[in-house]
Amino acid sequence: MQHDTGAGRHLETSGGQIATALATGSALGGLLILLLLVAAGQRAPLALLAGWAVGTLFAGLALAAVGGPIWLLLHAIGLRRGRYAAAVTGLLGLGLFVGAQSGSGIVGLAPIDARSWLLGLAFKLAQATAVTLLAGGIGLAMWRIAYRPSS
Repeated sequence: MQHDTGAGRHLETSGGQIATALATGSALGGLLILLLLVAAGQRAPLALLAGWAVGTLFAGLALAAVGGPIWLLLHAIGLRRGRYAAAVTGLLGLGLFVGAQSGSGIVGLAPIDARSWLLGLAFKLAQATAVTLLAGGIGLAMWRIAYRPSS
């Protein structure tokens, strides 16, 4: 299949490349979950391995069930560049991160005092930014695997 990117070059993709990109994105998503577990203080090897496995499974499900239809829509309207893949995957990662927070999401911090509340909020915002950027990088890697320049 040949697709024009609007940049004067053609990119090719196939079912095998798409499957490889999805498997790679799932594994990298699991690695992102593993990093979040380590950042949260988890050190037990079996718990980290289980976290990576479950994270890989859920990342794959999210990429296929939510990211896939969005990417197909963008593909159909001609937005096929890497930056769109990074944006979609970054926003998907941010949504999953915020949704996985306990309580009322990213701003659900216990108001002990104003200073510690602001510090906690700044930490959560920095974490959310890092997750968004890393998820965007995963989307860019998946795009690079799925689309190859035609020869």
